[in-house]
Amino acid sequence: MKTSEYLVNRQKFFSLAEIGQILQCCITRAEADLIRKRTTWPVRYMLVHLALRTGLRVHEIAALRVKDVQQYNAERALFVKKGKRGKPRVVYFDTKLAAHIDSFIRLKEKWGQDTDNHAPLFAGRAGKHFTPTALSISFKNAVKAAGLPDHYSIHCARHTYATHLLAKTNSLRFVQKQLGHASLNMTSLYADLLPEANQPLAELILS
Repeated sequence: MKTSEYLVNRQKFFSLAEIGQILQCCITRAEADLIRKRTTWPVRYMLVHLALRTGLRVHEIAALRVKDVQQYNAERALFVKKGKRGKPRVVYFDTKLAAHIDSFIRLKEKWGQDTDNHAPLFAGRAGKHFTPTALSISFKNAVKAAGLPDHYSIHCARHTYATHLLAKTNSLRFVQKQLGHASLNMTSLYADLLPEANQPLAELILS
């Protein structure tokens, strides 16, 4: 596939305001579902939060097991057993997501779901892994409920993560490792996508 086919444009990633909008929608609906003893939105909130804060591909999210959540002292990471081309990697994540994952696993126990090391992090009614298609549909339902443009898909969460992480860290190598890209050329496609970051950089010239 040609590099041009991978080009990322503004329609492929969420703004910070849109991230806040979809997360708040998920939080509100998850809280309502918990009162009703329903699992739909608590699971969806976990999915949306994890997708936006790790940049995992949907098939990588679908394959996650409880044991793949690794937290040792100050390190918090997800072990991706089979990324693209079957390559494993470790993806680091922040403290807020860590706390959410912990509370989600406790909820799974409360719901009577298996939380053994090899159990799926996202499990369907039969206790098996949700399919990538099911997770994609769930994410789209969150987009719709939040009133965001319907062109946003779960893969846009990956673009969102890459775009904002690169703008924040200015580290192509770190973003490459987090995303599991084979080359820096792919990661560099996410550079210069945030116009609001350009002026502050211009102010640094000869300052």
